[in-house]
Amino acid sequence: NDFELEALLDRVMTLFRYIQGKDVFEAFFKKDLAKRLLLGKSGSVDAEKSMISKLKQECGSSFTNKLEGMFKDMELSRDVMIAYADSSIRTSLVDKLDSELQVHVLTTGYWPPYP
Repeated sequence: NDFELEALLDRVMTLFRYIQGKDVFEAFFKKDLAKRLLLGKSGSVDAEKSMISKLKQECGSSFTNKLEGMFKDMELSRDVMIAYADSSIRTSLVDKLDSELQVHVLTTGYWPPYP
């Protein structure tokens, strides 16, 4: 439930305060968050946002700016895909190609680079 999740995140933040290399943590967290968001593997978007909120309280908005931007990109992508699904272009393309399309619009500066 939500209470247990918040208690767990509070314990995680207690551990986080002891980490010396917060920039290293940020890099790994960002990479893993990107993977979860793009593959749709996040257990709970609300839990992800709650963790980012706790990181923002602890480290400031500059620490979480890119993480929050990743969520904005995902919301924009969802809205674009909904508009596309409702469009006549989609209907004619699906009839011709017999396939589905999933697109994510990403802001370069927010997302980790992949080789």
